[in-house]
Amino acid sequence: MRTTANREFTLDKYKIAKTACVLPSAEELKATLAASASTDARANLHSLFDTDTFVELGAFTKRKFCEYQGLEHDEELEGVICGYGAIDGRLVYAFAQDGSRMKGALDENHAKKICSLYDMALKNGAPIIGLFDCSGADIFEGAAALAAYGRIMRAVSAASGVVPQVAIITGACIGSFATIAAMFDFVIKTKGASFYVTAPEFTGTKEAQAPVASFSADDRHVAIMYARNLLNYMPSRAGEGIAIEVAADNLNRMLGNRDFGGDAVAAIAAIADHGIYFETSSDYAPVLTTAFATVGGVRCGFVGTSYTVDEGRITSAAARKAARFIEFCDAFSIPLITLVDSMGLAITEENESAPFSADLAKLAMAYAKSANPKVTVILGHAIGASFALLGSKALGVDVAYALDDAEIGALSTEASVAFAWNDLINPDKTRDELNAEWRKSLASPVAAASLGEIDDIVSANELRARICSALLMLADKGTVRPRLHNVSPL
Repeated sequence: MRTTANREFTLDKYKIAKTACVLPSAEELKATLAASASTDARANLHSLFDTDTFVELGAFTKRKFCEYQGLEHDEELEGVICGYGAIDGRLVYAFAQDGSRMKGALDENHAKKICSLYDMALKNGAPIIGLFDCSGADIFEGAAALAAYGRIMRAVSAASGVVPQVAIITGACIGSFATIAAMFDFVIKTKGASFYVTAPEFTGTKEAQAPVASFSADDRHVAIMYARNLLNYMPSRAGEGIAIEVAADNLNRMLGNRDFGGDAVAAIAAIADHGIYFETSSDYAPVLTTAFATVGGVRCGFVGTSYTVDEGRITSAAARKAARFIEFCDAFSIPLITLVDSMGLAITEENESAPFSADLAKLAMAYAKSANPKVTVILGHAIGASFALLGSKALGVDVAYALDDAEIGALSTEASVAFAWNDLINPDKTRDELNAEWRKSLASPVAAASLGEIDDIVSANELRARICSALLMLADKGTVRPRLHNVSPL
């Protein structure tokens, strides 16, 4: 005889009879949709897109509820809003998790909506923006909810390097969703949003994931504007080729007797059209700057070290930051300009525990395997490993320049003289004189150029014009090619 468990003592309140009903009209469905959706989630989407261009997809998808959750939520709509619209007239897809619907908890249908959006974005070759506000998985779904995480991860991975992806964290982004957000190309976090894998209450560490963020915004409006502006420097998809606009700024504009003062940002501003640039991850590893700008009408990426910050020495974090940015530029055929002013590697206990060698390897491989146009300029110093690692011709850079007063060497001039010529110091030859002789001969850009490792020695005055010329010369490099690789998480 088959027996069944008697669960009436725990499930009485859920024993609600279900009867056949007439489906609601379209007007009633729209009213339900408007009433059930978070004002913030919809407001974020409408702020993100051009006025009156957002169109929702899968608007009436309902959540799945098991018998243990009862029937009172049967009409609850899914906790993520998906759709498409225009940003500055360009097609973009987006999803916004709705914390007002079951706290945005993830279930199977939640993942299906996001994955369906990804399928459409890939077919149409358009960027994807995700607005994250989710408390985690629906624990009643068990393995189904955990598998839902995996399906979203797979969708994000499939899109990596094919279409740009930007994550905006407006509320909770915790656990596995923090992993998903980190898989996006750029992460924007709003002030007060929760972004962690393990709660700070357990680890004692707050803002541990902050280095992942490309930008931290005071509020959601600033975050959304940052995302809109960021997209202006990106193609819609890989394979579009190099974006060249009609240059309003003079291609031959001279910079004058410019002294960048060892500041990469100042150099980028001088080189960029009209001095306009867009920096990313400015709070992370500030010794190295990553930014987008238009140079001679060509949309470019910049990587630059600042001598004003610890003499431009490369840290483990700086190497990761640069490698990530270089991979993104390569995936979308964005030309890369590298500005070098560095005394080499930062030797610290923190770097060695990273481990340093692996992060430096990532940087070297990012340059070596990238096929986008690359131009390098040594602005001041290129000492030790910084010469090789930061966009050298040996790593495959197309064109390499050096300013006429640059210093290039295995060691600094002072260290080189102390190591090799210390015994030459005498009453007739001072240390300062030997330093000057070493700098003029062995550490000069002429020495590197004579070996073919520098293409030309230029003045600061003509620097922008020479870079513009090189970029236009390289404009047809890699214009049509298939996806090469994913963009690894920072």
